Formats: sequence, structure tokens, C-alpha cells
Amino acid sequence: MKSIKSILSLLVLSIAFVTISCDNEPIDPAIDISSSSSITGTYYMTAFNSSIPTDLNGDGSASTNQMNETNCFNGSFITLNSNNTFVADSKGIDINTNGTTSTIECFDEGNFTGTWALSGNQLSITYIDGGVEYTDFATLAGNTIVSTVQNGEVVGTTSGGEPIYLTSNLQIVFTK
Repeated sequence: MKSIKSILSLLVLSIAFVTISCDNEPIDPAIDISSSSSITGTYYMTAFNSSIPTDLNGDGSASTNQMNETNCFNGSFITLNSNNTFVADSKGIDINTNGTTSTIECFDEGNFTGTWALSGNQLSITYIDGGVEYTDFATLAGNTIVSTVQNGEVVGTTSGGEPIYLTSNLQIVFTK
């Protein structure tokens, strides 16, 4: 019985020693995930990249960055607040059809809100749209948030200049 008590005492002392000697430094000192102040703030869209180049502005030069083709995304933002809430705007590009002709138009649906959480470098944002709850994921690296969408939708044009929806992989970049 004495040897079991000795082993248990040694185990307890070992655990106490390990616990006391542990540092509280983050895994990557460049990203202190314990401090939301380094994460919080306003991030502005700096790129909306698609795997399919488009020529939305009709200048004869197609680009994979939709922000080079239209001003519809200008000023798009997401603000991460210290209480784990966020506010973001909903801007983009759409095809408007009046029955006979289709045109490319910008839309601005105003701001929406929700909550955010960070696990490692994975940022999740949860919000409600049309009564349905959604959670989107992005990667946080320094002062940049990158969201990747496989088989997303982007507006493009046919060879005749008619607007068309295209399936494309997307990478949306926000920078603080």
C-alpha cells in the first residue's frame, strides 16, 4: 500500500511541477489569439478573385479580380467587435432582367450582424439571413481575412456581351 501512495504522491508532484512551469505564450507569437484586441477592427475587401476571368467593364481585358472589373464591391467591409459580434455590409453584383433585356447592376442590401469566434487561425461568423442561420468560415493571417468558396457564383458575360452567371471558385480577401 505504501508504494501506491508513493507513486500517487510522485504523480501529483509531477503534475504540479509541469503545470507551474508551463508558459502561456501563444503557439505563433505573431498571432495572439488570447487577445481579441489584435483581431478586432474593420477589414475592407481588397480582392474578390474568381477562377474564371471576366470582362465586366467591357475594356477588352478580362481579370480574375472582380474588383478590377466593377466598383460594386468598393467599400465592402466587416467589423469584428471585442464582444464577439460583427457588422458587415452586403454589396455585390447581380443580373437584372426586365423580361426582354438583362443588365449587370450593383446591389447594396445594407448591413447585417452576427457573432464571430476564432479557433486557431479559423474565423467563423454566424448570422441569420431570411430566417435561416448560416455559419461561414475564413482564415485569419495577421491583418488579413481570406474566405474561400468552392463552386461559387460570379457574374460574367457571353462572347456577345450578355450577362450570365458562371460557376467559379472564389477567394475573397479583407485587409485591416
